Amino acid sequence: MSAAHGTAAFYDQWAVAGQEAERSAISRHFGAAFEAGARVLDVGCGTGRDVVSLLNMGFDAYGIEPNPAMRSRALARDARLASRIGAAGLPDIGQPFGGRFDAIVCSAVLMHLDAGALPAALASLDAALAPRARVLLGVPEMQPGLLREGLDPDGRPFTNHTPQQLKRSLAAFGFALIRHDGMAAPSTDTRWHVLLFEREASAL
Repeated sequence: MSAAHGTAAFYDQWAVAGQEAERSAISRHFGAAFEAGARVLDVGCGTGRDVVSLLNMGFDAYGIEPNPAMRSRALARDARLASRIGAAGLPDIGQPFGGRFDAIVCSAVLMHLDAGALPAALASLDAALAPRARVLLGVPEMQPGLLREGLDPDGRPFTNHTPQQLKRSLAAFGFALIRHDGMAAPSTDTRWHVLLFEREASAL
């Protein structure tokens, strides 16, 4: 089984039988991270629960998701998502919904990209943002001993991108780390980081 097939198979199955809380752990950070009414893109939106949370909080929210089964579950979740969910994924998301977003949230996604693909992925995020923008990332750090040849125990590509590495990488696009928090994890095998970046005024 190829790594790409392993990822698709996992999310195909998750779309059918996966169980998740009504709200994600990272959604608790939305109110403090984004300005009221901000236009926000959820990159790798999965079943759409964070897009729904953002809409319920008054944000102009959209999502993109590469897996068709996950998109279908998102569209069945809330009628408002019919015009707000698109088919796209990293490392090249293009200009979904016209781009120029005030903010991007991207949680539980970047670990599926290896170090070589990360710069292009971050450049793609940057290209979809307005000049003044924020980026909220949720990134896992799995115990290295659980990874085998770049795959996690579920057979998905998995790379630990540390907060320090992401800070350096996003600095190239004029972003500074303004907040770093932990996030509740279902297992002690993985530590989660919540990283909020803001484009520095000097980069505008």
